[in-house]
Amino acid sequence: MKKKIAVIIRRAAFVCLLVLILTFTAEVFERKTLYGEWNYTLKVGGFSNLPEHSVNVVGVGSSHMYCTLNPVHIYEQTGDSYYVLATQQQPVEATYYYVKEALEQQSPDVIIIEGLMYLNYSGAVQEGVAHDAIDPFPDDLNKWKMIGEMNTEDAKENYYFPFLKYHTRWKELTKADFDFSYKCKTDPLHGFVFLKESKPNTCTQLSYEDAELGILAERNLEYLQKTVELVREHGSQPMILLAPYSTAIEDLAQIKALSVFCCEERIPFLDLNIVYNELGIDNDIDYYDEGHLNVYGAEKASRYIANFVDTHFELSDKNSKYDEHWQEDIAYYHDKKAKSAE
Repeated sequence: MKKKIAVIIRRAAFVCLLVLILTFTAEVFERKTLYGEWNYTLKVGGFSNLPEHSVNVVGVGSSHMYCTLNPVHIYEQTGDSYYVLATQQQPVEATYYYVKEALEQQSPDVIIIEGLMYLNYSGAVQEGVAHDAIDPFPDDLNKWKMIGEMNTEDAKENYYFPFLKYHTRWKELTKADFDFSYKCKTDPLHGFVFLKESKPNTCTQLSYEDAELGILAERNLEYLQKTVELVREHGSQPMILLAPYSTAIEDLAQIKALSVFCCEERIPFLDLNIVYNELGIDNDIDYYDEGHLNVYGAEKASRYIANFVDTHFELSDKNSKYDEHWQEDIAYYHDKKAKSAE
């Protein structure tokens, strides 16, 4: 009997050791985006390192969210704490689990859901898009469920076990891949993507009053309803946002359907394409490209969003103990702006 127990203990110890080795190896080989403007690893992972109960508002969704909502600028203007948990073309399944993670880690008063992906998401997720959403996400049950529900173009095993995907990176490894200090860091831009370049745009104020009423795809509507219900179940309040983009006129029927959904569900809905003239955006200098604002346009849009949030929601006081860190991030932000202007 003692021999059997000893064998079991040895096997269990071997399995545990193997898991630890594979986990460490996977973390070394896994692609990490820690530098540059699209540093998802730090932006998404850094959310876990924020002080508890320190975030008033969390914005989730696609690149339209991380190029539009500027938390540092909002805090400097209002003292309200925002954070952006967004990735490029973030699939609606991923958005649901990003919201779930945000609600479990913090106690935000409001969750802002960027609405673009609910208008035209097809359900088939490109490999790069999937990895941007999945790879920086915390390794927990929510991540495994998200992978299971997302319709990825490549094998799901690559996401469950990232070593299968990244093991060929061994020739590219540097000292940075063995430095895990980023796991204790936060993003000084609070999820915002700082884009300084300018490109002329053709955005204009729109109206969907006379537009035909479109239909949101069944899967998109299903996940939007699930996400809204999840937010409310946790005692937070949902809001839906549409950032300005030049091809919005092509989506007017779907946007109208989204506005009807929000009206029926009593969800505050802010479509910046409808109030475009009030934003004060200069089409010649405030855009990075046809679909995304640069830092200067984001400041204007963020002030409008913050005022809308303040009008429709009551935010709690969460930042008295965290203000010192915010001031450091504000200094970092202004230094970055000054250098970008040189």
